[in-house]
Amino acid sequence: MAKYGRPQVELIVGGENHDVNRIRLTLLELLGENELLRVRCAPDFGDGTALADTDFLITYTNNVFPEGEALAALDAFLAGGGRWLAIHGAAAYTQFKPPAVNLGGIHLPGLTDTPDLKPAYMNLLGVRFVSHLAQQAYAITPGPVAHPVTEGIGPFEVVDEPYILELRGECDVLLEARFTGEAPGYVEGPWLTDDARPQLLRHRHGAGEAMYLAPGHACGKYDLRPFIDEIPVQPGPWASGTYVDLVRRLIAWGVEAAVPVG
Repeated sequence: MAKYGRPQVELIVGGENHDVNRIRLTLLELLGENELLRVRCAPDFGDGTALADTDFLITYTNNVFPEGEALAALDAFLAGGGRWLAIHGAAAYTQFKPPAVNLGGIHLPGLTDTPDLKPAYMNLLGVRFVSHLAQQAYAITPGPVAHPVTEGIGPFEVVDEPYILELRGECDVLLEARFTGEAPGYVEGPWLTDDARPQLLRHRHGAGEAMYLAPGHACGKYDLRPFIDEIPVQPGPWASGTYVDLVRRLIAWGVEAAVPVG
């Protein structure tokens, strides 16, 4: 479908408490490996008009959501055949629930709550973030559904916040993991059942598709201000070559339907 003879990519990177500078740069570098792509960067969905000229949408966000006309534009984008890659916090709506807490020197206004207050958006994505365990190393393994994006990828390890997710509608789970434990700082938890937990899933909407990749945490030295002045840099799974290659594959999936033939 490629407008202007070149696939149009809308890259939305925004929110707080994550190293958005690092992730924006990394994603731009990966997108730059394909010289055919034309990429536009934005911190949010704006009024949604850019999606009318977009073939592939990538979002790395937290508490950044389309509203009104922008939400309708996202719906139309997917229904019309667009592809959407959402990473990590893009499935998360969070707010603090008082009273204040101190977690190892991080002073928060309250526990992190994840009420279901953005249902239309979560239904388009096919998933909603509920909680996460403490950041740790864990293994990601192939899921029950095979897909070209994950072909040949065996078990690999990442350091990340193990996400607890709620699926919305029919989803294909392409990668999964198993973990149990406490959820420090969150209202929801602990998570003590040894369930297979989705890490990469696909959700169809109309003629389009969304892929959601749960791992993707990264936090820079100053990204948790004002809750704490400095923290050790956390590159998360972006330090894993296998993970970065997976993102590279997901970018190829996102633009394949828009690449002109001949």
